[in-house]
Amino acid sequence: MFRNKTFDLFEQIQGEKTADGVMDRLRTVTDLFGYSAFCLSAIPDPGIKMDSYVMLSGWSSEWFDHYMENDFVQEDPVIQKIRATPQPFVWSSVFENPKQLSPKARKVMLDAAEFRMNDGLCVPIFSVNGFQAGMSFGGERDDLTDSEKGALQLLSIGAYNRIRDLVGSVGQMMSVPKLTAREKECLKWTSAGKTSWEISQILSISQHTVDWYLTSAAKKLGASNRTHAVAESFRKGLLH
Repeated sequence: MFRNKTFDLFEQIQGEKTADGVMDRLRTVTDLFGYSAFCLSAIPDPGIKMDSYVMLSGWSSEWFDHYMENDFVQEDPVIQKIRATPQPFVWSSVFENPKQLSPKARKVMLDAAEFRMNDGLCVPIFSVNGFQAGMSFGGERDDLTDSEKGALQLLSIGAYNRIRDLVGSVGQMMSVPKLTAREKECLKWTSAGKTSWEISQILSISQHTVDWYLTSAAKKLGASNRTHAVAESFRKGLLH
């Protein structure tokens, strides 16, 4: 039964005609295996921010914004391990040598737990050209069987290949910047003529944080100021 369900989901993923359809199938996969979130992403080189490399995000918007705002990709021990192994691994395996983890690396894992992602499974995805991407499932489950790990590996590779077929390479996907939910909100209110202070009151965040989101969005969009950023976001279809 379990094997049949896995292959049924694989075939359904391959039959999807849109990226949103693949997202919906991955939500089903995530629920089936007892997780609450997932993320499919290429991995940037050290020093490069990750948000433009994300292909599909099933993270909560709060965790996505928190992760990107803190640039956790630079210290995330799961990211460091994914570059070093072709085999699926559980997040908790990075604690096998806890003394080797930096304080910042430990903070990444502790913060994830605060968002109810105590553990998870990471699937490195390789091709003949080498490392390509990684799928990460997160939640409160910590008892996957080897068969379940193998099933998630198959489904992750299937989802990655289908997204490549539908959308193109990571490089092509990066031509349209990936804005966080907060960045879009700040740009939306800016387009409505609101100041940073007014936006901070609407979103219940600090004015400094609003300025940070707008500056980050402008950099991603190659804009010289926030007005230019708003124009570029509409031009690229990121705001409607």
